[in-house]
Amino acid sequence: MLIVQLSDSHLSADPTRRYRDVDADTRLTSMLARVSRYQPDLIVVSGDVSDDGSSASYQRAAASFDALGCPWVWLPGNHDHPATMSQVRALESVIHSSGWQILLLNTWIEGEEGGRLGEAQRAQLEAQLASDTSPALIVLHHPPVSVDTDWMNEIGLEDREAFWAVLGRYDHVQAVLCGHIHHEMTCLHRGVPVMSVPAIAAQFVPDRPDFAVDACAPGGFRLIRLSMEGMRQPRLSTRVEYVPV
Repeated sequence: MLIVQLSDSHLSADPTRRYRDVDADTRLTSMLARVSRYQPDLIVVSGDVSDDGSSASYQRAAASFDALGCPWVWLPGNHDHPATMSQVRALESVIHSSGWQILLLNTWIEGEEGGRLGEAQRAQLEAQLASDTSPALIVLHHPPVSVDTDWMNEIGLEDREAFWAVLGRYDHVQAVLCGHIHHEMTCLHRGVPVMSVPAIAAQFVPDRPDFAVDACAPGGFRLIRLSMEGMRQPRLSTRVEYVPV
């Protein structure tokens, strides 16, 4: 099974409005043209589809994803409006395919840049992992780990320790994917790979104490191949493909 992770397109109701001096709609079109070459089995969009939470931006994004002709799902980021989003396309929480479970978490907090799962959603996550022992891939918008950018750590996942307490009770979580940080990151946290993906729109500069945008950095998407090998052992391989500005 081949999954493509996309994130942070930051579309607006007005397709001519720029996001941090970037033409977000043109970036999305270029990105999806490259994605289409791979004919993925599933596209997962890990939040900040919209920059203004408008119905028009979601409708335009959904039409673009539909045009690829493969299944796709999305989850909200801090710039999104989940209720509006779900009117255009439902927010799914679990997908089963090829012997895997893909768990899509909602970390949105109204009016906040940071994210939170909350007690109820953490309980649902625990119930899902306890009841289904197939290999799990978890996707959320806000990074559940510290990153190499100080200001970003202030707006990451607020209840990350409680999240990892849940994951620590199960050994079938194979990886965690996130968005939000607008550049690629890969780390191993408590034995679980955690990976982010470049934004579709503008990229943020890592390793800085203050906010900055790299106008020349390419966007990108993550390719994730999931399989089950001998003796039903899960295998996950991944890489990021960059799409020049």
